[in-house]
Amino acid sequence: PNVAVDMAQLLMSNQEKYTPIRVQNGETEVLASVPFHGDQLFVERAHNTQWTCQDGVNPFDQLKGIETEFADWHGKDNLYMYRWNIISL
Repeated sequence: PNVAVDMAQLLMSNQEKYTPIRVQNGETEVLASVPFHGDQLFVERAHNTQWTCQDGVNPFDQLKGIETEFADWHGKDNLYMYRWNIISL
């Protein structure tokens, strides 16, 4: 997502689909947060979106059901390929 609105919609959509919640007396309670992996830019945008939503009424409205994490799998993959190429020589 290149736009803040797209990031907010993405986080809200994934929170609705994957975060375990309980609705009781009209209140939505987040039972556990779900990890959401991405690159550094993704994590930064997600944190900014969550910061913007922190004035929500409850943790669900504040997007607390999504916990973004930096996952540099591409860098690790390159490192393993480099090591494999050295060992194969």
